[in-house]
Amino acid sequence: MTLVFRQYQQADQEAVRKLHTEGLKQFSAVMEDVNLDQDIETIEETYVKKNGNFVVGLLDHQIVCMGAFRYFTNETAEIKRIRVDEKHQSSGLGKRTLTILEELARSQGYSKLILDTSSKQLPAQKLFEQNGYKETHRKQFKELEIIFYQKNLV
Repeated sequence: MTLVFRQYQQADQEAVRKLHTEGLKQFSAVMEDVNLDQDIETIEETYVKKNGNFVVGLLDHQIVCMGAFRYFTNETAEIKRIRVDEKHQSSGLGKRTLTILEELARSQGYSKLILDTSSKQLPAQKLFEQNGYKETHRKQFKELEIIFYQKNLV
């Protein structure tokens, strides 16, 4: 089986929503604030049409991973929504997704990436730190501690 990445399509909506929700539940990172996940309902408007991108990774025509970035400043994009199906975790799909996003962001003119994750999402922290992201600060948000990272692309 070969992993194929492509840009998000409207027909992916249900699978993307499911992958996103399951990923948060897996690490007890679900917040009871519907406004925090509005971007999942408006992917094209939030990412694709605003100098960002949203990609999905498919194995046998099934979405098994995803990730996005969106405009933050003219030089900086914000990485969002990296998720890997639980059955495919620890197989390098998170790293491949992150690499694709970095390449796309660079090709769209960004020189810096920022992102955040919760202190409960240990695999995400490891992924980011092993790929050159440096922690900048932490912030408490309700019951979750949020860790902020950045990486220069040049």
